[in-house]
Amino acid sequence: CWFRNRRSILSQSARQIAVALLARRDYSRLQIRDKLLEKGFELNDIEPVLDACESSGFINDNRYAELLVRSHISRGHGAIRIRQAIAQKGLSKDCIEAAITNSDCDWFELAKDKATKKYGIPRVTEVKGSTARDLIAKEKAKRVRFLMGQGFSYDQITYALDSDPNDLDDDY
Repeated sequence: CWFRNRRSILSQSARQIAVALLARRDYSRLQIRDKLLEKGFELNDIEPVLDACESSGFINDNRYAELLVRSHISRGHGAIRIRQAIAQKGLSKDCIEAAITNSDCDWFELAKDKATKKYGIPRVTEVKGSTARDLIAKEKAKRVRFLMGQGFSYDQITYALDSDPNDLDDDY
């Protein structure tokens, strides 16, 4: 029957497209599904292809989540921003949480490093030579907003902004 033959041709080419995409870089199962839908394949042709790719190890959402977490940590992003960015890739909350937990990242130190890189001395003691309280409060609020936008919690931000790289650590 021509219909069965057409279906196997579509299925084969869907598999070829999926494997070609995955050969370049990792994708989530949802991303590959969406790309195949954009190419005009039917959902009932796509699901067996995705299952085959998953069983072959070409698609692994846990591996992809860990890769994304490492990538975001290297950019200095906090856990909140990482969760949001990875969720947009179509990965499950459990998968995201497992990847973040397995990252062994010290989020407090990452926030401190990000603040130090951006501001030099994260602790606000003066603004443009002035010690006026309102200017210091505005500058501190600006720094808090920046770090919140980077995905850090308020506790992590407080830790980062209370640190001073000129203070000697107990390690010395």
